[in-house]
Formats: sequence, C-alpha cells, structure tokens
Amino acid sequence: MRSLGLTRRGRALLVVGALLGLGGLWQGQQALLRVALLVLLLPLVSLGLAALASTALGVRRSTTPSRAVVGQPCRVRLDLRNPGRVPTPVLLAQDHLPAGWPRAPRFTVDPLPPGGRAAVAYSAVPPQRGHHRLGPLRVRVTDPLGLCELPARSGGRGDVLVLPATVPVPGAASLLTGRGGDDAGGGAGTASGERGTSTREYRAGDDVRRVHWRSTARRGELMVRQDEQPRQRRGAVVLDRRPGAFPDAAAFERAVSAAASLAVSLHDAGAAVHLELAPPGATAATRATGREPLLEALALVDLGDEGSLTAAVTSAAGGRSAAEARDGVLAVVAGSLARADAELLAGVQRAAAPGARRRAAALAVLAAPAAPGAVELLLRAGWSVLDLSEGEALADAWLRAREPVAAAAPAGAGGVAS
Repeated sequence: MRSLGLTRRGRALLVVGALLGLGGLWQGQQALLRVALLVLLLPLVSLGLAALASTALGVRRSTTPSRAVVGQPCRVRLDLRNPGRVPTPVLLAQDHLPAGWPRAPRFTVDPLPPGGRAAVAYSAVPPQRGHHRLGPLRVRVTDPLGLCELPARSGGRGDVLVLPATVPVPGAASLLTGRGGDDAGGGAGTASGERGTSTREYRAGDDVRRVHWRSTARRGELMVRQDEQPRQRRGAVVLDRRPGAFPDAAAFERAVSAAASLAVSLHDAGAAVHLELAPPGATAATRATGREPLLEALALVDLGDEGSLTAAVTSAAGGRSAAEARDGVLAVVAGSLARADAELLAGVQRAAAPGARRRAAALAVLAAPAAPGAVELLLRAGWSVLDLSEGEALADAWLRAREPVAAAAPAGAGGVAS
C-alpha cells in the first residue's frame, strides 16, 4: 500500500475499514458495512483524484548571497509558478541539497490557480567550499486530508559557489609597513596608503614655505621638501598542495582557510596580492589576483602533486623586481614541513635581495610537528613562523606571535608561535 502512494493515515483508514467490514459481516449489521465501505473508499478516491490532478510547476531558484561562505547561513529562495490551465492540488515540496548539507525543510504549497505564483525560502549552512548544485525540487501531490502522496515532476536546479571561511588577521598591515621586520624600503618609497618626504635643491618658483631649514643648514644650500608618491606593496600567498603534507581532508581545509584569511587581510591592508598554485602535472603556477578571484580560486582548489610546493614557491619568488623582492610579502601556508622544505624556503629568502631582508611570513598549518630543526632554520633565514599544528586559530597565533616579533625586530629575528 505504501508503494501505491498512501500515507500512514491513508493506510490506517484502509485497515480500519477492513476491520469494520469484518465486524459488520460477523454481526450482520448493514449500517456497519456501509460505514466500512465509506472508510475504504475515502483514501482510494483521494488517491485517484491526486493521480488525475495537474502537477506542472515552474521553479526559479536564487541564493543570497550569490556566493556563499563555509559555515555561514545562506538563504535559498524558490519562486513557484503554475503554467498550466487548471489549478494545482495541494503539493508537498522538499529541496534536494548536496551530500553533507543539512536536510532541507519540507513545506506545503497551497493550490495555485492557472498562472498563480508562490514563493518559499529557507536557510542552509554550507559545510564545505566548492561548486555545489542545489536541486531539483522534489514535489509530491497530496490531498487536503493527507491520505496520499504521489511523486510529481520536479525541476529547478541551481548552482552556488561556496567560498572558504576567512577570519581577519589583526595587524596584517604590519607586514607592509615594516613593523616587526627591518625597514628595507629606505627612501625609495612608502607602503600603500602612506606618503613619505625627501629633500632636493631649491628651484626657481618653489614655495619658500617648503624650505627644509635643517637640510639647508647641513648642506649649505637651499633645500626644499618633496613629497614622494606612495608605492603599493606586493604580496604572494603560496598554498601547499602536496597530498602527503596533510593527514586528512580537514587539515587541508584548514590550510585553505588560513591562506584565504591571509590573502584577504593583506589585500584589505592595501597590498596587491596574488595567489600561487601549481596545478597537478604542471610546472608553471596559476595566479589569481584581486579579492574575489583569490577567494574563487581557493574555493575550487584541490590537492596537487608532490612537487606543487616547490613549483609554487619558485614561481612566487621568480620574476619579481628587486623592489618587490626587498619590500614584498611572501607568505607560505604549508602542511608538514621536512628539513628539505625548510632549506628551500630559507634559500628563497636569502636570495631575495643580497644584503637586505625581505619582509616574509611562513605560516605553517601543520598536520604533524615540523621535522627537527626545520623551524629554527626558517627563523635564522628571516621568516616568521606560525605553528598551527595543534589546532590554534590563525588570528590567535598571529596575535601571540606579534609581540615576540616586534621585540626581536631590532635584532633581526623572526617570531614563532607554537
């Protein structure tokens, strides 16, 4: 009876009708038999009417925001329309969501006249990043008494891109302004959003109010202040994609979230940030720049090959001007670092600019502790290391590491959070 489309209530009525009929036959009561016949016919008539009803239903789907974020609720709206020429019956509907998503709620759609419209909405929390397909809408025809449910045509698929979760990295601008590291920028320029000054010889027509008297006294000739154009700092974020660096998918997801958080924080601080990813089987890295392209690339990134870290770091360090190598930020979000990996990163840092220190941060999302001596090797090469292998949040580790970094800055040492 369940395969016929009868609900529990409809099946119960059939059982009750059968029992009443048996009782009427046993007692010879015609009235009881008539009641039994009525009870038996009620679910069967409801089933027949539902089978003959028009169930055509147009579905249009939209999500708010259009790009969802892992762990944050998004609102799914379904606009329904009856394109047929006869009213629809009462419909039960439930949206189909991808595996891992919470179960969508069921809702009832009242009868719609020809051309009638209705809208329903619900909230869902995406559990994982990536490209997901929502739908189709599963519709079942029912009757007002709830005695039967029949499957009907369904439709209304829709796609949504789920971005990785990000957290603000407090004080990320310190990597751009020189706090917590040596100011290698000198007089060549200033960080994005800042304007520096220098002096030059006085020229006819210069405003005398711009005369720099201290430099004039030192040089013995008139010197005037000259504003310098701000220089936008550049940053590269490298994501480790080696399968062997992460024990499970959850560890890799934490690394992706850390890379997204750092890239967005540097971008919001005024840096021109690009993401370095080495695709599987390729030696050249793919690049994503800009806030939205960065997040979109990280939403779809997957594990690569064993050489992906070397390829991405080499690409991030290569092709950079001397000013970018001196002033830029190179951030590596890695899994478990072996000593050979640390030697690679240390060599990249030392080769950035001979005799100068580049502001760099090595942010390690470690599934297991780093190899003995790996962290010390990075610190000696001028990297700041955040060890997140114990599950500490990126923002907390960064806040805890900033004070040691700032205190060690005059001595030229990096900082580590363990």
